[in-house]
Amino acid sequence: MTKQLDDRIFVANLSTGIGYADRKREKHGDWARLAILFYSDLRAEFEPDCPPPLRQQIAKHMAAIQARRGEQYQISSSGQTITLGHALPDIHA
Repeated sequence: MTKQLDDRIFVANLSTGIGYADRKREKHGDWARLAILFYSDLRAEFEPDCPPPLRQQIAKHMAAIQARRGEQYQISSSGQTITLGHALPDIHA
């Protein structure tokens, strides 16, 4: 189970990964992007202006998902799944 995030952080399943946004800041008419965790290689990218306290929470949330490498992860309400880390080399090879 992943750690509960601050209510300020919005989490969304996007087409390429899990996106994190700041409900209290806007950029270009939308909530400010904080970070993304890519499904394919479980790479985390943080925005340069991500506040350190939010970055810490998001990093912990991401770590729990990264630890699930190789598992199926549901990305839609219709039940569509993706294999976490599917583009990484097989760890059992």
